[in-house]
Amino acid sequence: MRVGTFNIWRPVALLVSALAIAQVLAPLALAQYATRAEEIQAQRQRKLDALSPEQAPDGERTMNTIEDKKVLERLAFGYHGLTLVMGGLGTGQGFAFGPQYLRTDLAGGDITVRGSARYALSNAYLADAVLSFPSLADEHFFLEFAGTHRNYPTVDYYGPGPDSREQDRTHFRLEDTSLGVTTGVRPFGGLEFGIRVGALLVNIGKGNDIDDLDRPRTEDFFDPADVIGLDVQTDFLEGAVFARVDYRDNPLGARSGGHYLARLTYFDDRDLDRHDFRRLELEAQQYVPFFNKRRVIALRAKTAMSFTNGASRVPFYMQPVLGGSDDLRGFLPYRFYGDNLIVANVEYRWESFTGLDMALFFDAGKVTDDRSELNFNDLETSFGLGFRFNVNNSTFIRLDAGYSREGIQIWFKFANPW
Repeated sequence: MRVGTFNIWRPVALLVSALAIAQVLAPLALAQYATRAEEIQAQRQRKLDALSPEQAPDGERTMNTIEDKKVLERLAFGYHGLTLVMGGLGTGQGFAFGPQYLRTDLAGGDITVRGSARYALSNAYLADAVLSFPSLADEHFFLEFAGTHRNYPTVDYYGPGPDSREQDRTHFRLEDTSLGVTTGVRPFGGLEFGIRVGALLVNIGKGNDIDDLDRPRTEDFFDPADVIGLDVQTDFLEGAVFARVDYRDNPLGARSGGHYLARLTYFDDRDLDRHDFRRLELEAQQYVPFFNKRRVIALRAKTAMSFTNGASRVPFYMQPVLGGSDDLRGFLPYRFYGDNLIVANVEYRWESFTGLDMALFFDAGKVTDDRSELNFNDLETSFGLGFRFNVNNSTFIRLDAGYSREGIQIWFKFANPW
């Protein structure tokens, strides 16, 4: 049997051939890999180049522009004390504006001077002036002199008491001048006690003679025997005592703390001797923050009670009023007149984005002629949604929409509701 011999050179030749082939193919493979990596990187770069910055919604971009340009700050704080003031007239008088001079930095902040004049196209106007010393005796004593003159040609009146009807809407002219001096002490913190003495000069006249008003003048619709003070008015001397506790973090846009007020005022009829009365006012506000003060529950309760002696009666133009932008926001302004009042408000406020807060609110209240009826029965209610534009954590513009049994009301104001 013939045995074959092993040829060692054959596998060596195969190995050498494989190495030679690998040496030829390796650069080609590496070149292909490098080309593929460069292509992937190029695709990534093209995608990056095609990307555009994320765009905020139009409303948010507008608010950001207003904030960046400090538009509201310029309107709110003016130049060297001279500003444009908007609003501030009674609800229903129309859009009002005018100049204001305000200085809170005189004598190192110990003196505040303010004066303004505002006019609306309805021919309503208001002028006021204040000189105050808010921090005398190391902030334990305060003193203020103030005067206001108003002329409102279209103030609504629906009749006396809680049963007045919407279809009985009329209007009258209210012109008055108020002068007063207020002084008091602050024992500590936000606690203060004070007194006020002053005078109130009142004139009630015929409402504005405007053809497009869809309501008669009050004196042409109601009997003066049913509306106390409609036919003749008087002037008053006033004297008041009050106590206040205020520990809000920011009175112009509170997010925490509280404000509590009790005030008793005596009105002395100087001309007719038939309208002397006393009024006790109690108000409580509390702000409950959460989520680092970005959300707030705001609570308010308020009552006003009138006290008369003998045959004295409270004139209708001095009665507490419900309805409008600050209490029952689903009702027209001045909707309910009565000697006594009770109202409560709840708001849930949250920060939508910088410069804008939103709010859900619920209002409930009523007026009565008898103090024994100041309870929670038969309350008028309203609810709605609000937008609050703010500057430096203070409300600059407020837009509220309220709904009640009498429909929807829209309010555009330049201050918080209370």
